[in-house]
Amino acid sequence: MTYDTNETAGPQGIGISGREPEEKTPDDSVTGSWEDRLRVSSYLDRCQVDTPVAVVQSAWNRVREFRPGKVGKVVDLGAGDGRFARFGSYESYVGYEIDENRSANATVPPNARLVNCCAFSDCEADADVCIGNPPFVRNQQIPGDWRRYVQGLLRERTGVTVSGLANAWQFFFLNALARLKFDGLAALIVPFEWVSRPSAEALRHYIRESKWNVHVYRLADAGFAGVLTTASITVVDKAGREGQWELHDEAADGDGRLMASASGSARGVLRYLRASDLAAKQPMAKRGLSPGTQKVLTLTEAQRRKHSLRKGGDVVPCVTSLRHLPAELVRVDETTFRKHYIEDGRRCWLIRTDREPSAELSAYIESVPREERQSKTCLNRPEWWRFKMPEVPTMFFAQGFRGRFPKVVQNAVGGHAVGGICGIYNAGEDVVDELTGGLGGMDLRDRVVAYSAGFYKVEINQINSLLARTCWKGDG
Repeated sequence: MTYDTNETAGPQGIGISGREPEEKTPDDSVTGSWEDRLRVSSYLDRCQVDTPVAVVQSAWNRVREFRPGKVGKVVDLGAGDGRFARFGSYESYVGYEIDENRSANATVPPNARLVNCCAFSDCEADADVCIGNPPFVRNQQIPGDWRRYVQGLLRERTGVTVSGLANAWQFFFLNALARLKFDGLAALIVPFEWVSRPSAEALRHYIRESKWNVHVYRLADAGFAGVLTTASITVVDKAGREGQWELHDEAADGDGRLMASASGSARGVLRYLRASDLAAKQPMAKRGLSPGTQKVLTLTEAQRRKHSLRKGGDVVPCVTSLRHLPAELVRVDETTFRKHYIEDGRRCWLIRTDREPSAELSAYIESVPREERQSKTCLNRPEWWRFKMPEVPTMFFAQGFRGRFPKVVQNAVGGHAVGGICGIYNAGEDVVDELTGGLGGMDLRDRVVAYSAGFYKVEINQINSLLARTCWKGDG
């Protein structure tokens, strides 16, 4: 592969240019009301994941495939240190970076500039190419004021209402499409899961309705430190109006193959079935409790003892992980809970919120430092710690898994499902037997989208689809 070198940063490169005061000062309507500064700082810290140079080069190679030669204006909506400006052949490049600490010492070519402001403060649709790596920040960590402002802005510009469960990169993805000219091209580093996850349905629908061509290249190992997701280079070509979608599995050497579906198999992705579509009293899955912060609202046995919290009165059993359980274990009862959770030092006690806290529990709650309860969930509650106690499920089902099928165990300890462990309710003996047996040896890896290398995640409504399958005897 060859790359243009006459426009890459080096000795001839210059620092950030074009940073007049009106460009440097962030738009107050976008960032001025971002709750407290602790949350803003936390958000910015989570945004900063450097894109490997090899991935930057690959993204530019994809641009060249669809736009040979020199392109016109390039826009990068999450520029960081401006590394996407150092490759490619273009007339001009504008990179937006709201965190001035990231862009302060950046070096970019003479025909490129970085501006220190929010990427949503400029709405001009003047880009020939939008390229970059939008910030991967979970929806729970996005400042609420920023989310509300941007949701309204994108709704005005595109007609799309972004899901409240959308992570930050979806907002930037949609903004990139809005910033393009009518025949522009987007080449973005985004999670591969966007091609199937329900939270991105509005984005996919918008692209399909516009009949733009889409080419998604699933990356084998992009090497993003600390990010547990499978990355992709997603190309959306506004000039192509055939509504064509192609998914590619790209190897580390750049070679790839056309994928039969987002899951990689001809059978396709397991369908989603909402709980509301299930019959009354039919087995169903419910998301594990998100208490706001497991770090302080779930405790180990040592922590429970330290704060003199009573079993049953102040705390109740909970399960936050099944990963460490022996493969042959299919039932968590008092004995196995004590061995694999209490004695193993796991977080296995959930504070009780369905009654007024005792003096001991109140003292523990008061002792939690403010910085350890700054999650969106905690901040949005009248009492940061008080959540609605969930029902006790029949079974625990691990959404994340390796191997053929997720770990599933019967709940005989009366525990609550927390985090990535979902609860299965209304399950009779036949359902318990089929689920703990892996639904007859099913290889679920062929039916879900890989979350990261060797790691898979099944969504709640996909589990409901599996549960419906156990009730429809004889259905494949």
